Amino acid sequence: MIETIHPVRAWLGVPYATAKRFHSPQRAAFDPDRPYDQYGPAPLQAGDTSWLEATNGFSEDCLNLNIWAPTDTGDRPLPVIVYLFGGGWMMGSNTQTTSNASGLAATGRVIGVSINYRLGAFGALSLSQYGGALSEATNLTLQDLICALQWVRENIGRFGGDPADVTVTGQSAGGFTALGLLGVPAADGLYHHIAAFSGMPSRLVPAWGAEERARTLLADLGLQDDPQQLIDVDAMDLVNAMARTVSPDPGSAHGVDNDVIALVDDREQPHGVLAHHPMRALETGRRPEVDILFSNTTHETDWWVLHRTADFDPGSFENLVDEFATRNRIARSRAEKIVAVYAEGRTPVEARGALLTDYSFTLPQTRGALAHAAAGGTAYRLVIGSAEGAHAVHGTELYGIVGQEAPGRSEEQAVRDTAVRDALLALATGQTDQLWEPVTTVPTAKGLGTMPYDATQHCQEVLENFRGIARP
Repeated sequence: MIETIHPVRAWLGVPYATAKRFHSPQRAAFDPDRPYDQYGPAPLQAGDTSWLEATNGFSEDCLNLNIWAPTDTGDRPLPVIVYLFGGGWMMGSNTQTTSNASGLAATGRVIGVSINYRLGAFGALSLSQYGGALSEATNLTLQDLICALQWVRENIGRFGGDPADVTVTGQSAGGFTALGLLGVPAADGLYHHIAAFSGMPSRLVPAWGAEERARTLLADLGLQDDPQQLIDVDAMDLVNAMARTVSPDPGSAHGVDNDVIALVDDREQPHGVLAHHPMRALETGRRPEVDILFSNTTHETDWWVLHRTADFDPGSFENLVDEFATRNRIARSRAEKIVAVYAEGRTPVEARGALLTDYSFTLPQTRGALAHAAAGGTAYRLVIGSAEGAHAVHGTELYGIVGQEAPGRSEEQAVRDTAVRDALLALATGQTDQLWEPVTTVPTAKGLGTMPYDATQHCQEVLENFRGIARP
């Protein structure tokens, strides 16, 4: 275990860009004369925001980052870890404890950076098809990340960081967005390692679905005949309209149409950001020199089983088969066989949780790791299990990623979360001899915490169970 004994200095709320509504970000210059002693505004968002610790409020003008560095960085530049918070592209901030990368910097091995990016209607709404003032509005969250990485390349040396040794990591939406970089040639050279926790190289929103999402929001606001008026709509009206028009079923994100807010496959859209689908980028070996950690938890979607049971419950196994077949364009006879694997010993809502954990997380992470390895890259596969007081649901590893202590954590969770942190540090510092064996033609996986199965064997079983079924 790596000790966290190094004093840390922080620069908070550093602007890395400015952006007009629905426009691409424009990189900001660093002002060395500002104190940077308080967080910047958090991204504007709906719902209860008290957990975000946003001491300077919320704003559309939220493109700022935080930097943590050991007080003594030594005589060589340190590797840099850039962290992206999760939250379904609808919520989150770099102000929350689980975005505080001071725990990484306190090891003395890296510089920690956490960035804000635009959320909801401001960052994840596809509008470029309407042209005019909306022509740049596609995958703006990904555009924000690329701009932040350009800022890091230009400025991180001031803080003791090495711009030629940058790891991008994130959880959930943050992990998705990090892997999205693989499909953007303009981002090449801005990052050198990726650690994706519960965010996959698949499950992109198809362009047609993204356009339908925009039409739904426009209709909600009564602007379907004049989309350009979105530029002048009150910010909170936009926030609330986006929240109102999202499906109440958290399982709707798991079909091939991905009826949710996420990265968009905008390759053929005006001003498209992606040139390649991230999974195809892995398969074709676009960036074989980038070492990648692909991670998920053993019970990802059990969070919704436990906390939003009524919304998530299919009601019957027959309904689950119907949903899985139709939402994923799978022959019903095949869907019945797949659901039967997960139905044994479970209620319908529990079976849906286990099925979607594997279909939406285990499967694409394993396929991505195998593809990267087959194309000449180095891929590590991690599966995170439960610890006392910390069930292995979506987000269980959040504190560990950035080296923070979960409130009231058990000793078992402390050991597991520290192992998560140390795996990230080993990847970022190039000390991969401290990791387990990488993936080859076998999806060799490391299990952390209390595992309900052998990690490698389970990955193999999932591959077999979903053999021949696409996960776009």
